[in-house]
Amino acid sequence: MSSKILSTQDWKKWRHPAKKSEESAERSGTPSDPEFRGLPNKAIITLVLTLAGFGLMAVYSASAPEALESYQDSTVFLRKQAIACVIGLFVMFTLSRQDYRKLRRLAWPFALLSFGLLLLTLIPSLSIAAGGSSRWLAVGPLQFQPSEMVKVSAIILLASGLSKYFWWHRQVLMRVILVLIMAGIVVKQPDLGTAMMIMGTLLAMLYVSGTNTGLIVSALAVGATLVWHHIQKTPYQMARIQSWLNPYLNPQKEGWNIIQAQLAIGSGGLWGAGFGRSLQKLHYLPVQHADFIFAVIAEEFGLVGCVAVVGIFGLFGYYGFKTALDARTLFGRFLAIGITSSICLQAVTNIAVATGLLPVTGITLPFISYGGSSLVITLGMVGILLSISRDKGHVETDDVYEIEGAAVT
Repeated sequence: MSSKILSTQDWKKWRHPAKKSEESAERSGTPSDPEFRGLPNKAIITLVLTLAGFGLMAVYSASAPEALESYQDSTVFLRKQAIACVIGLFVMFTLSRQDYRKLRRLAWPFALLSFGLLLLTLIPSLSIAAGGSSRWLAVGPLQFQPSEMVKVSAIILLASGLSKYFWWHRQVLMRVILVLIMAGIVVKQPDLGTAMMIMGTLLAMLYVSGTNTGLIVSALAVGATLVWHHIQKTPYQMARIQSWLNPYLNPQKEGWNIIQAQLAIGSGGLWGAGFGRSLQKLHYLPVQHADFIFAVIAEEFGLVGCVAVVGIFGLFGYYGFKTALDARTLFGRFLAIGITSSICLQAVTNIAVATGLLPVTGITLPFISYGGSSLVITLGMVGILLSISRDKGHVETDDVYEIEGAAVT
């Protein structure tokens, strides 16, 4: 196998995985059930709790002026985010205690459910439109984005396929096609930024599975061409590209977001103006508690605060990929790589947009930006990652790798 995340020694250890697992359990006196193999990674828990807690502070500071003007209550957005955070943490710790391998059986049902909910956003009478996009569905008083479910369902679906079949197998291709279709529906909403996050995670998982590098480069070239063609046909997205290249070309409209974000970041200096003292959030910086919350953080906490946030995300990426390398099963490896890649890619994109390195995409900062469904789903993904971190040891699998009918064990 040509996988980039497997070594020859791993293949040798797979010859009698069940026997070795039983012998190891007898010697150590511990059950072989992965739920009892060890404790979840405490570093990941600490980093995520730090980001979530800091996110509540940032959301309150960034949203207070708008909440006070619109609802006469400065804590409206904070309370909603806090409720989502509590639900998300409950989901995270619940999933961390479950055997992640059970997710393989749910891969197709969960993906088809996400696909079905995504289709409902295309029906005007069922979807909720906001800001020119129909991304939300309502269940009673609650609203959620099916595209957030697609992020995690796509990862589980691809991990279940890549851990059992070579990347060119028809079973993997079927999964890739479904993910591409779902990404296309997300573009139709329209939400090009989220679609690109889904595609980025797909390419990352295909790359580590050993997919031909030339094929990935070709796919990137084709994808970039299609994205550019789509942008050219969409006036507001083309305006975003032009304002990104020269925000002062139209400073009162398309260039406004970038200019105000850069003013916020620049005025923060080294140490920042202090918590709650941002001026740009006073109806200058748009979507200041969601898409551009990093600019508010930069203004209030300065360069030191920005470096701290970026550093925490960097550490999360390190421990996430380390969890993938330490995972006992190939399914766990792919799952951990997909989850870590998705969260880190989203964080990098949001920060790059806020600093003017990328055009405005509408991507939120994981754990920090305001958004209930995004926070709950992201914390749920971390729960799966923690479950994988409990299942440490040499790589074992009961999977059968197939090449068009010829089994390779």
